[in-house]
Amino acid sequence: MDTERLVAEGFRNLLQSFKEFSVVAVAHDEATALRQLGRHHPHLVVMGPGAGGNGGMDTARAIRQTSRHVRIIVLASSRQPIHMREAFVAGANAYLSRDIDAQELRDTLLTVHREGVALSAAAAGQVLELVSGGLSRDASPLDLLTRREREILFLVADDQETHHIAARLGITPKTVRNYLSRIYAKLGTRNRLQTALYALRCPELHPQSAAKT
Repeated sequence: MDTERLVAEGFRNLLQSFKEFSVVAVAHDEATALRQLGRHHPHLVVMGPGAGGNGGMDTARAIRQTSRHVRIIVLASSRQPIHMREAFVAGANAYLSRDIDAQELRDTLLTVHREGVALSAAAAGQVLELVSGGLSRDASPLDLLTRREREILFLVADDQETHHIAARLGITPKTVRNYLSRIYAKLGTRNRLQTALYALRCPELHPQSAAKT
């Protein structure tokens, strides 16, 4: 018996039980996944770390390159910060342990669909430290943000809607949402409201300030 396919079928049935979502395709390798993406244009992709090469991250990168609008959720058995970081660098929007229950999975899918990213506070802290290469005691997570990310964070704190931010900066709303996903991961915030509150507590934040280019 093909255990992996049996598990995949059980997982498909679980996802189908969530009334907010429908499963349009199941793929067992990268090539099939990319073909199905082109055919069905899904909003979310849920993948395990074993799909494709490099622990599944090659597949995540390929998906991100060909379908930038897609939000990727990685289900993994490892909780090592380095693996979380690799997933986000590859383009994942969420990194979840395989031992989560059905309700947590459903809530995470909804969060990613609405907000763009999902990561527990503890995991976010671990990823943040790795991404920064180890922040100094006096350093701010804002130091991790690029100039454009700071601009968007400033506008979010100013209660600007996504389409207004896009129009002001001359980019698409999808691009704004992609930036927001990276901002959430770097700051360790879970949603737009937490991010706005974080920004409002940072007097050094300025739309023209820059940390990285």
